[in-house]
Amino acid sequence: MKTSACLISVAVLAVGVVGCDSNKNVSYKHITSHLTPELQGLAERPVDDHNAFAVSSNQNLRMFWDDVGRSLYLDQPSRLSPYPITYTSGQPR
Repeated sequence: MKTSACLISVAVLAVGVVGCDSNKNVSYKHITSHLTPELQGLAERPVDDHNAFAVSSNQNLRMFWDDVGRSLYLDQPSRLSPYPITYTSGQPR
């Protein structure tokens, strides 16, 4: 009986010591200076901003290559051919 009481008291002591974490700052100043720590902008988290930047960069790069193709006249076949032109892109012009 003494052994089980000793083990229970050691377990309660261990839970009490481990359950306390003094590394977290819960002061009023710390809480009021970081009211929404998970948000980077007004409505988005940092991961949302990163995803929006990736989508925008990808779209800008694709538009750039479209512009290069149009400026070098590579976006459509030559109209100087005496034969009918078959459009293989699925988008008739």
